[in-house]
Amino acid sequence: MPPFSVNHVEFSLQSRRRSGMFLSLAALVTLVGSAEAIKIAAVTTLGKSGDVSAVQKALAMDPGNPILHDRLTQLYGDSPEQSNLSTALQEARRATALNPNKSDYWLTLASTCESLSDNACADQAVERALDLSPMAPQVWWVAGNHYLRTDRPDSALPCFHRLLELSPGYAAPTFALTLRAYDDPKMILAKVIGNEEDPQLGLAFADFMSANNDFDAAHQAWTRIASKGAPFPFAAVQPYLERLLGQAQYQEARTIWSQLEGRGVISKPADSEPGNLLFNGGFEQPPLGAGFDWRSQPSSYVSVDFADASPYAGAHCLRVDFPVGQNDEFEPVYQIVPVVHDQAYTLTAYVRSRDITSDSGPRLRVTDPDCPSCLDASTDTTVGSTPWHKVTLRFSAGPKTQAVRVSVWRPRSRVFPMEISGTFWLDAVSVRAEQQ
Repeated sequence: MPPFSVNHVEFSLQSRRRSGMFLSLAALVTLVGSAEAIKIAAVTTLGKSGDVSAVQKALAMDPGNPILHDRLTQLYGDSPEQSNLSTALQEARRATALNPNKSDYWLTLASTCESLSDNACADQAVERALDLSPMAPQVWWVAGNHYLRTDRPDSALPCFHRLLELSPGYAAPTFALTLRAYDDPKMILAKVIGNEEDPQLGLAFADFMSANNDFDAAHQAWTRIASKGAPFPFAAVQPYLERLLGQAQYQEARTIWSQLEGRGVISKPADSEPGNLLFNGGFEQPPLGAGFDWRSQPSSYVSVDFADASPYAGAHCLRVDFPVGQNDEFEPVYQIVPVVHDQAYTLTAYVRSRDITSDSGPRLRVTDPDCPSCLDASTDTTVGSTPWHKVTLRFSAGPKTQAVRVSVWRPRSRVFPMEISGTFWLDAVSVRAEQQ
């Protein structure tokens, strides 16, 4: 029998024909796929254009694409001409007909209807968008704006209330918008913030109003929060408290600070002594860096440790290092202390030092933050190496002084050696009113 039979040759020819047909079909499919890909790319590019004619070209290639109808609506909607707005309305309705389950299309329709003063149409579109995306903050923002623009506060304010429930990040723009529209902080407090158990929004409102110098409205917000007793962290009230201090509202800030202590939001140091107006004078707990606690000001040439384990008393003290010789003015640590005007006070503290090189060493300084020329006093400087010793400073608050700034201060030296290096310790700091 020959090595290759006739049947075998016929089978091989048939296999080659089938293979050729398959390759031709595959090539055709590839060609069609490439053409479709090119079409999709062209439609996408044209559809993103800001030119009406470009989007119309895209629609000619893909007339059933709701994205393109929605885009065309937006472009026509930017025109003030009535004919264009009518065309925009047609495109918006077409987009929602092609895909009735996308809230963005309904919001576009709502905007278009509102532009045509058709509030019934706009209301229906807004409600449909809210039904489709009830958890989307942006939809509530648009809804609130729609009702606000059409002067319906009873519908607008609940939308903004729900918006802030979903996304507190909208607080500042919501407060600004609603206050500009209605100029009624009490109404915003009642209907936008509401009687929420979480006090965070109320605190944000207090901060916002104090930033706009409306301290009465801010106080009302805080009073409502304080009366409920709901827990919150210090970080939530810190912006409002800092705003009050920054705008010299010391008495209000002091009242809030006392309330925070009473609620346990601020931990009162275990070594607190009656009559000491300075907070955490023994450095027995980490400072908050805000309010009426110690604050530090970072510097490349000074390091601060609030928990040094070599105290005069207790478990901790403050340590300030000057690792690199430098003749600069430094004020690495300070605290705002509330006082009463026309009152005499005594500042006492214990300090020690090691290898302070400059004749102008660290000392404690008391100033009036709102009138430095009215009060600027300091203790004796500490130089060289010294054991723990007491320093004392008597000072009087001026007729308008409400708070003083107590700080560790090192002024520039004018005598050689000028550069300061070494270490300074501070503990048991107190400020007490003198008996009249």
